[in-house]
Amino acid sequence: MTTLHIDAGWIAQLGVSLADVSAQLADAGDGDLDTAAFGPGEASGAFAHLMEGWRRQRLALVEQLTDLSDKASIAGGAYVETEARVGRSLGGGPR
Repeated sequence: MTTLHIDAGWIAQLGVSLADVSAQLADAGDGDLDTAAFGPGEASGAFAHLMEGWRRQRLALVEQLTDLSDKASIAGGAYVETEARVGRSLGGGPR
């Protein structure tokens, strides 16, 4: 049987890592400068179409990664609070 050990620090680091990946992806270029290398013709148009799709997908992924990062940050805080409450309830301390 597989055992997972997840703690608040790990969840917080996940949120930071997702934010980093999101920022790097947001800063990635769209390949607009590369279009000129194809010159006029069908190849240039096909490349432009490919780059439009890349841009749409890249920006959608940035949005999703940012959302996941935010949720991981919230989950980390909730995890810490839950652990503290469970510890107090099991230890008989103040609630």
